[in-house]
Amino acid sequence: MTTEAHQFTLPGTDLPQPDAELRAKREAVVMEHTIREHAWDIDGVLATFPRGGVYRVMAYEESPFLGEKAIKENYFAELQAAFPNADHSLSHVHHTPSAVILEAQFRAKQEADWRGIPNHGKTVDAPVAVFFHFDGDVLIDETLYFDMATFARQLA
Repeated sequence: MTTEAHQFTLPGTDLPQPDAELRAKREAVVMEHTIREHAWDIDGVLATFPRGGVYRVMAYEESPFLGEKAIKENYFAELQAAFPNADHSLSHVHHTPSAVILEAQFRAKQEADWRGIPNHGKTVDAPVAVFFHFDGDVLIDETLYFDMATFARQLA
């Protein structure tokens, strides 16, 4: 795309979209990962990363979390303590040449302090976007986007 002053290119537009077989393989990995995550089966979640887990939580300053110990202790332990009955309602799935993207709604009652937000027993209902990055059909990382200010406002 070109304007008088600038030329813009969209990275990745020259890459081929995944075919139906690759999409199905990736979707199966994402479904397995998501089901295990919803059940707090963290060992099962980590098993979906054959090369080792990588979590990038863009709202956290210390992201990324690399490897089993960091993911279990620095991400899931505090998340599960604060929101043990979290529900993720999936609304859309998108495919790119190297990722599967889920749009979802995170709903949960806070049951412990979390990320500097004191527990008042309130419920959060906020949108999230989850990017599952792949090398072929191999999951290499999960990148999570959400607005921490929305969580803080709803839980205050």
